[in-house]
Amino acid sequence: MFGWLTHALATVCPHFHTPAGQPRWLRIAPEALVSRLPLLGSVLYLPMHAGDASAEHSARGWLADRVELIPLLHTHWLLAACVIGSDGPREWIECVDANGCLRARLHLLPDTDYLAWDVLLSAGEPIVAPPFGRVQRPFRAACARLFGFRHKQMSGLHVLSCTETVHLSALGQGIAREVAKAEALELSRSD
Repeated sequence: MFGWLTHALATVCPHFHTPAGQPRWLRIAPEALVSRLPLLGSVLYLPMHAGDASAEHSARGWLADRVELIPLLHTHWLLAACVIGSDGPREWIECVDANGCLRARLHLLPDTDYLAWDVLLSAGEPIVAPPFGRVQRPFRAACARLFGFRHKQMSGLHVLSCTETVHLSALGQGIAREVAKAEALELSRSD
């Protein structure tokens, strides 16, 4: 209800500013990020184009079983953001590499485990601003996928993988479609 009210106020009153949370910067080790992703359950994942990602990364002992997961292994910084829309708050995390390049986005859905989202964010060290100053954009998302992350061990290595999201609410599907549409992408499930 309050999301609708906020949207209505912004439409009627041009001086009204939507109360959005201040973006928060967090320093995080790639291993800490990828080891906590399976706790989230269903998320909307938008990776950068595969051609822009090198296979070399600093997540020691980790491999990705799909090329679109490689950007997560490059992540050193998280930018946690939130906006209030007509249907309530929207939260996402921008995954930024050591050089300040935006590599991927993870969007919280109503079906995501909110406590696991908080655990993931608490793994990062809050900072005022990263050393590179600002994120290098534009972000060219390759796809919009509904994922559930998994990891397993093979020959002493950790392997990051994903599974198709099976259970997603109508609200979660609607939000995922809207985000994908805003990025000029078609929403797809993992193969």
